Formats: sequence, C-alpha cells, structure tokens
Amino acid sequence: MYEVWWILWCPTFNKKRADDKGLENSLCVMRNLSYQLYMELPPSVRLHLEGPTRDYASRDSATIGCFTMYSKKNPEPQGAEWLWHPQVVVLYKLVLQNKDISSSSREAAIGALQNITAGEGRWSSVLSGVMMERERMLPILLDLLDTNSDMELRPLTGLLRNLARHSTNKDRIAKNMVNVLVSKLPCDGLQKMPSSEVVINICGALNHLVTCSCVAASDISYFNGLPKLVGIKTFHDNSSGSLKAARAASTVLYNMFQYNKLHKDYKLKGFVRRDFTDATI
Repeated sequence: MYEVWWILWCPTFNKKRADDKGLENSLCVMRNLSYQLYMELPPSVRLHLEGPTRDYASRDSATIGCFTMYSKKNPEPQGAEWLWHPQVVVLYKLVLQNKDISSSSREAAIGALQNITAGEGRWSSVLSGVMMERERMLPILLDLLDTNSDMELRPLTGLLRNLARHSTNKDRIAKNMVNVLVSKLPCDGLQKMPSSEVVINICGALNHLVTCSCVAASDISYFNGLPKLVGIKTFHDNSSGSLKAARAASTVLYNMFQYNKLHKDYKLKGFVRRDFTDATI
C-alpha cells in the first residue's frame, strides 16, 4: 500500500515512474483487495464505517463526521485502512490525471474506485461524495470515456453508475453526465461494441438519474438518446448479455415516460407510448 503512495508523491514521479511495473502491480493488488470490500470487512470495522443505523439526517453531515473520526485518531491511514480511507481517493485521482500512466494501471485504479463506491452502504456513499464534492473527479472520469477500450470502459461506466446512484443532486450531475453517456451508447443491441456490460452500466447510470430528475429525462431526449434506447430494447440477438441490456434500456424508457410534461417532446421526436411502456423482452 505504502509503495503506491510513495511512488505517486515522489518528486521523480515522471513518465518513467508512470510506467513503473511496481506501481501497476500495487494498484492491481489494491483493486483485487477492495473487491466486495464491505462484505469482507470484520464486523467491528463495518460497524465503525456504517454506524449502528442508516437513518442519517444527510449524507453531508455523515461525511463531516467521518473525516472528524479519522483526523482525530489517525491523520494517516494505517495498514488495511488504505483500502477505504478517504485519502486513498487522492491517490487514485493522481493516477488518473497522469497522461503517461499505463492502461493497466489506469484500469486498476478505476476498478478500485468502482469497488469502494459499490453498494448502497453509508461508506460507499461517503467515498462517492469525496470523489464528487471534495476532489471534483467527475470531469476527469468523463474525459476518460473517450476510449474504445472495453477493458477500461467496463469499470469506468460501473464507477459512473455508482456515482449516479449516490449523488444527492441528480439534476446537477445529469447536466454534466447525460450527454457523454448517451454518446457512448450503440444504435441498437446488435452491435458488439461497446459490450453489453458497458451498455448495462450506462443504462443503470441513466436510470439512477432519471428516477429522480426530470432534467435527466429531458437531456436524454435532447441528446438523441431515445432512438438508441429504443434500438437497444428492440433489436438484439437474444443472447444473455443483449437481453439484459434490452431490459436495462427498457427500464430507462419506462421511467422517462413518468414525466408527463415531456410527452409532447417525445411525440415531436416520433416516439409513442408503446416505445416507452412495451416491456415484452
């Protein structure tokens, strides 16, 4: 764990360091160790992070309490705490900001971030807030979507799905995220790239936004996401992955139709009720 932090902060962290195999290996270890992290934690640690109850007044107040909890006792993460401490987000941010970093290192860092923001628990929400509010990482992540590497897109879109779930201001994140996500969707479910897993993640992120934000539904329509979603739902090869993608697209469409004030806009674009409500997949 400490090797990664030392390499990143070392004054000689240049292109040679960015390609360092030790850095790549360390990041891969951190990604692997953080997989299903909250299920694997000892009960005492889980209670420490999640608290005795999930009935909190707000995510922001919980976040402040979490930083206070750590800063008073241990200013620096100790041992395994590197896996879930808020400070580790800074580490991953440095990796993703470095243009000379290897694809494998970038993929591992994204995968680790996906792991520590997964699920509906309090701590995954806290770390999502650290990424979004304190470290302002959304623009960095959205820029990284400009790739055709499915190996990178799978964890990246999974991470964005987590962030969309935990965001407390769905309207604001929709204004930044919807256009880029829609641009990555294929025209229908018959295309092989991006993979079904990526399509499912994108639809999942869009759905987290749409269920709470009319702005998200409107932006999907504005940025020509409707023909793509309908195409994914309607045209597929009946494989397991494409059927799951079709159901994911169908769910987004169904929830978009719940905003009655947008029906006129949908109709003007040539879409009718059955495009949104027919879920016989």
